[in-house]
Amino acid sequence: SESRLKFPEYRAPGSDKWQKISWDEAFDRIAKLMKEDRDANFVAQNSEGTTVNRWLTTGMLCASASSNETGYLTQKFTRALGMLAVDNQARV
Repeated sequence: SESRLKFPEYRAPGSDKWQKISWDEAFDRIAKLMKEDRDANFVAQNSEGTTVNRWLTTGMLCASASSNETGYLTQKFTRALGMLAVDNQARV
């Protein structure tokens, strides 16, 4: 398809220009930003002291054409990180 993603692009804050970056750069940036957000917003315990391990500021939207196995692994991955906001295109 002509609209298929072939490489990642990055647009700096305040810029109107997109620049090609490598896949390694893109994944490193995603991992860095996710870690920063999780470190800043992770809730280990609620006000009563009960362990909750929640990360409420980030969520995941999953593909509707995925297999059951992919769905299962996605749930395990997101729940292990503490994400509660997980949804699927099939529902939307």
